[in-house]
Amino acid sequence: MPKLFSFIRKYCIQIDYSKYSLDELLEAKKSIDKVKYAENFNALMIEFSRRETEINARKSEAKSAIAAKQVILKTTCTAERILGLFLFGLIFGFPVGFSIVPDTLDGSDVFFSLLLMSMSGGLLFHSFNSGWTFGGNCNLDITEDPIMFTVAQLIYAWLFGFSFIVFVLAVFL
Repeated sequence: MPKLFSFIRKYCIQIDYSKYSLDELLEAKKSIDKVKYAENFNALMIEFSRRETEINARKSEAKSAIAAKQVILKTTCTAERILGLFLFGLIFGFPVGFSIVPDTLDGSDVFFSLLLMSMSGGLLFHSFNSGWTFGGNCNLDITEDPIMFTVAQLIYAWLFGFSFIVFVLAVFL
């Protein structure tokens, strides 16, 4: 009896790919055994050729999304924005950093200031390169919420500036 089922499955079951969505077609193409189910594979390829305009439309949408993302990255990575954020961090981190008495700083303060500089600097670098950053319970994208994205960058810049001042005080004073 099992041989009969494999025969029926192999030769008699025809799949109607016209009812599949494009994503389902792509998944079927990845998972189909071309040799074992040659007729279904041929039907699948015929359906792909019928949907050529839909596939081309999806490709053009993807290309336009990539182009839009590149424009966003140019916006987040301008020299003026980077310089402005670092100057903001230094200017507003300066009073807090200099409120610390330099004689009370030791080696652990150097370590923690370097750690905080690398963490906040890494987050800033990531946000400049990707156009999104971490914020609260979600990711902040510059296209979806530019104000909160900028606020997050300002916080990272302030942490970087503050820890930089503490590092300079701990090492040089």
